[in-house]
Amino acid sequence: MGPRFQAPPRPTVSPLEHAFLAFQRNRLLQGIASVEDVSDQVEFGALRDLICQSGTDCLRHFGNGYLSEGGLALQQNPDEFAALCLFLERRGPFSTYLEIGSASGGTGYFLSREIGFDLAMSIDDGQHSRATEQRINLKGFTTFVGSSHSAGAATFLEETLGGLPLDLAFVDGDHTEEGVWKDIQLVLPFCLPGTLIVLHDTRACAGVEIAWLRASWERIITPLAEFVGDQAPLGIGVGRVN
Repeated sequence: MGPRFQAPPRPTVSPLEHAFLAFQRNRLLQGIASVEDVSDQVEFGALRDLICQSGTDCLRHFGNGYLSEGGLALQQNPDEFAALCLFLERRGPFSTYLEIGSASGGTGYFLSREIGFDLAMSIDDGQHSRATEQRINLKGFTTFVGSSHSAGAATFLEETLGGLPLDLAFVDGDHTEEGVWKDIQLVLPFCLPGTLIVLHDTRACAGVEIAWLRASWERIITPLAEFVGDQAPLGIGVGRVN
């Protein structure tokens, strides 16, 4: 599958552009879906409870209703993640799924179970302390161990997809602005208009936030949702490739 997009030329934006994008945040994201738009659905409470029962990587850091450390070792805000799952369920089906940055593999496992994919892929550098748990949690995934910024990652996607487009990509790897932008660059050649790109930590990490806003400003994506919980927010942005 040949590239549809030219890679965005600038890896970072200037401090003045940072300030401009932050100032434009409300306008760029006006009218998109939020946790509040989804949380009144009947399935939300049960799904949130299931997330909390699935275990977190760190109770002290993520807290917010999780019952234990371990299990799937999720690094998700339960309100945000439940909202994302319900949002995706209503926009599916998704045949092909890519996850960049898998940690324990718990997020990929949960999404695969709740949403369902014909082909699920993971690109992860294997450096997280729980990376060995991916062998169980990502069973059935096609995996690449290495940097998402390497030439091998693009080759992996090309060979694994075999001409199929990506339907859904979850970007949760390098959380610097430049790193997130490179991950967006990696994904775009395998996307069609309508592919969904999910960026994790749009409120917790400045680099992710700027990349999220910049992609919206430059109309690479149309923002559809940003799920931000009230307690210990991390932020999950969902955009549709234009």
